[in-house]
Amino acid sequence: MKSLKKKIMIPVSLLSIIGTLILSFFVYNKSKDIIINYVEQLTQSKAEKLASHVEDNLEKWKSKVNMLASMDAAKNMDYEGFKEYLCNYEELYDKQCELFFINDLKGDYVSLNGAKGNVEDRKYFHEAINSGNTIVSEPIISRITGNRIIVIASPIKDDNGNIIGLVGVDVNLSAITDMINDEKLGTSGYAYMISKDGLIISHPNKNFIYKHNILNDKNKDVVDVGKKMINGEVGIKYYEDNGIKKIDSYMPIKSTGWSIGMSANYDDETNSILILRNYMLLIGIGTMILILVLLNYLTDNLVKPINKLKRHMEIATKGDLSVECDIHNEDEIGILSQSFNKLIKENKKLLEETIEYDRLKTEFFSNISHELKTPLNIIFSTTQLLPLYTKNDNENFEVTKINKHINIMKQNCYRLLRLVNNLIDITKIDSGFTELNLKNKNIVEIIENITLSTVEYAKSKSRTIIFDTDVEEKIIAFDPEQMERVILNLISNAIKFTKPNDEIQVKICDGLDNIIISVQDTGIGIPKEKQKMIFERFRQVDYLLHRRHEGSGIGLSLVKSLIEMHDGKISVKSEYKKGTEFIIELPIRTIVEEDDVYIVNDFSEKSNIEKINIEFSDIYE
Repeated sequence: MKSLKKKIMIPVSLLSIIGTLILSFFVYNKSKDIIINYVEQLTQSKAEKLASHVEDNLEKWKSKVNMLASMDAAKNMDYEGFKEYLCNYEELYDKQCELFFINDLKGDYVSLNGAKGNVEDRKYFHEAINSGNTIVSEPIISRITGNRIIVIASPIKDDNGNIIGLVGVDVNLSAITDMINDEKLGTSGYAYMISKDGLIISHPNKNFIYKHNILNDKNKDVVDVGKKMINGEVGIKYYEDNGIKKIDSYMPIKSTGWSIGMSANYDDETNSILILRNYMLLIGIGTMILILVLLNYLTDNLVKPINKLKRHMEIATKGDLSVECDIHNEDEIGILSQSFNKLIKENKKLLEETIEYDRLKTEFFSNISHELKTPLNIIFSTTQLLPLYTKNDNENFEVTKINKHINIMKQNCYRLLRLVNNLIDITKIDSGFTELNLKNKNIVEIIENITLSTVEYAKSKSRTIIFDTDVEEKIIAFDPEQMERVILNLISNAIKFTKPNDEIQVKICDGLDNIIISVQDTGIGIPKEKQKMIFERFRQVDYLLHRRHEGSGIGLSLVKSLIEMHDGKISVKSEYKKGTEFIIELPIRTIVEEDDVYIVNDFSEKSNIEKINIEFSDIYE
């Protein structure tokens, strides 16, 4: 059987491990996407920045040449005037501009340094003359300096707009290539530039410059990138070159048809992803270890009090109800511990009550056997005695003695009848077979007649019974027969527990919603701690007071049941050695009867005497 700790640890550990792995995987992939996106944006940004920078420089040089082409000296093909102007405005020069020149339509030129020659064979010459636009040439070798240059040439137009020659400037290509070669990306990233024909004109590897055409590369992916660059496209390309994964971003220089690329090793630029992965792995492992340690600590704190409570429960199940759990946590376990202690106390109380109940039942059956045996013995003894009277003293037979013994037998028969009736009624009430015969009658008159019918009997016992009421008539629904039993039982108890010359009062008061009936005596009273017990089954008022009278102990319990069947209630007020008062409260209500005929009194004197004899049969003095 798995322990509670394992039942908690295993699923929670698995859940935490899976959750940590999922979270790490999600964070890693999300971070990876962010880093890759950043690298892509960075490479594209650098390529765009270089292209823009080259464009800006070309536009600057083109503006200078355009301005020179619009001068009068240029229009007049006045070389000396052109030279003088340039000498006076040295700010037009910069270190990238190697040589300014002017040439006619035949291609003959004169440079600023006095050098002369012909450029008719140069491609840019024909493009500028034919298009009438400022042209940036492909990289060429200068015939004067021998350097790699580009020529920016602008047509010279006369006042009629006719082209009469060109003004040009030789720009050292290093002005552009140095700018590109200086741009780096991480540890392995570099920039390069190709011409509109695919020729590499700038590259950190000098062996590629003017010697390698990207379209002739052995790697198809590189060729594909070259084609896109020649087409003036903007984009990013991933490919492998000699087993190394590359990322290439490219951007066109629109004014020339060239294109700039930014290339880097993918693994070098995304090395932070590997570092992130390792960190995530370490953090994940550390988190899982921390979770497991914390979970182990929490489960220990959780399981320890539960195991402690379990041990107490095992002790309790073995019958030891003296155990008490000392867990005082302010949580569910603490509440469970308190509930356990409360349950143990309640079970202990129930056990004590059960033991007491069994003792009371034993006493009850002992009392019942006594109640049955005593009148039977008396009846049996009397029946044995009567034949002796008739046999030995046949002629001098005394009627008085015979009547005395007959009365003794009669009283004990009543006593047996009362006991049997009470047992049958209490059993029927418990089983739910007893139903009240409710009638709308004057409760005041019924109670008064019942009380007055006991006056002579009480007088014979030297007790005084007084009836008093503050209302003469009150019609309510009740069972007259059962109410008679209740009142006679209470009066019987009052007679039992009073002394000669004591007084018994029966009172009726009219409440707002109920009728209050009280039977009060000046007898021995009931101790306060015993008052709650007198309505319990098998309890006897006289037994509680050292049993000086006969009785089964179910009379007051039967009274309480009958009153409650009327939806009423009965209570007791008593002071030891000063007297007792039983108070009955009955609800004021009526019922619809099929034949609602009001009968003033349906108790015959004979039936009342018979019932009094039965209810009072256990009174001996």
